[in-house]
Amino acid sequence: MATPVLRALRKSYPSAKLHFLTHAVGEPLVRHNPHLDLVIVHPRKDGPWGERLRFFRRLKAEGYDLVLDLESTPRSALLTLVTAAPIRVGYAFRVREWAFTHPVPRNRSRKYQGEVCLDLARAVGVTGDGPATELVLGSQELGEAKEWADRTGFSRQAKRVGLNPTGSWSAKLWPLEHWKTLILSLERDLGIKPMIFWGPGAEGTVETLVKGSEGKCFVLPKTDLLQGAAHLAGLDLLIGNDGTPQHMAQALGTPTLTLFGPSWAMGYTPPLGPHRSLQNFLDCGPCDHTLCPNPPKGEGSGRYHKECLDRILPGTVLREARALLGSGAV
Repeated sequence: MATPVLRALRKSYPSAKLHFLTHAVGEPLVRHNPHLDLVIVHPRKDGPWGERLRFFRRLKAEGYDLVLDLESTPRSALLTLVTAAPIRVGYAFRVREWAFTHPVPRNRSRKYQGEVCLDLARAVGVTGDGPATELVLGSQELGEAKEWADRTGFSRQAKRVGLNPTGSWSAKLWPLEHWKTLILSLERDLGIKPMIFWGPGAEGTVETLVKGSEGKCFVLPKTDLLQGAAHLAGLDLLIGNDGTPQHMAQALGTPTLTLFGPSWAMGYTPPLGPHRSLQNFLDCGPCDHTLCPNPPKGEGSGRYHKECLDRILPGTVLREARALLGSGAV
């Protein structure tokens, strides 16, 4: 969601040195970004104090003229203050707003997060050209993904569909039984064997998901972040829970269908392009809870556990997928 800001800054300041600070997990996503001169990786939070102090001194020694704090967490606000840049822009969250020379009011409206990030750039007169996100891949990752798709036969399908059934928030996960039904329906009704995406720690979930669907889907091998993104780039559609694979696919121009539960769909669905979302607006949400507090289905008279997601039926998802795939879906 930060990449529209990078593009806007480069357009406004074509000769400037543009640095991007991120944690190690985010570095691959901007490794090949053409607008950046340098990517700085934050040291581990549990690293020695001496290393952290050296990092603070390094940031100040860079002599930045402008710093945009796209997180505005207590830690990032402190880092922004440490730079001593004459122009420091961040969101006006209570105490930490004092780290910024240009505190920007919190976003009170529901809008796409790419636009929210651009609000910081707009605060200093950088307008940009819209909230489209970008993810640039190297030839090695793309070549490896193509080789796998050709070797397994995945690429020989008329339409290539990926499924993203995992995630770090349990409250965001569409029920596994719905995913199982969708896999069978895609193969039976559309003649498509989908590719299952997964990440670290999700091996058991994927094993449970594909049991009984042998021969009706492909399971992506273990990949790193950029290798996984390269597989996303070769899809005609990614269907998934709200999470990282959806955002990467959107940045690559791959059409997406995202199933939302506790988070607002409009905040994470690009306003332009071949992207759709499904969401039930119940009286308890969208709540932004990482864990659904409601009791299991049948144990009370009120809302039940993850009811908002359970009510998104596989048939509805299949219908939306067919529309996004167009007439090429048999």
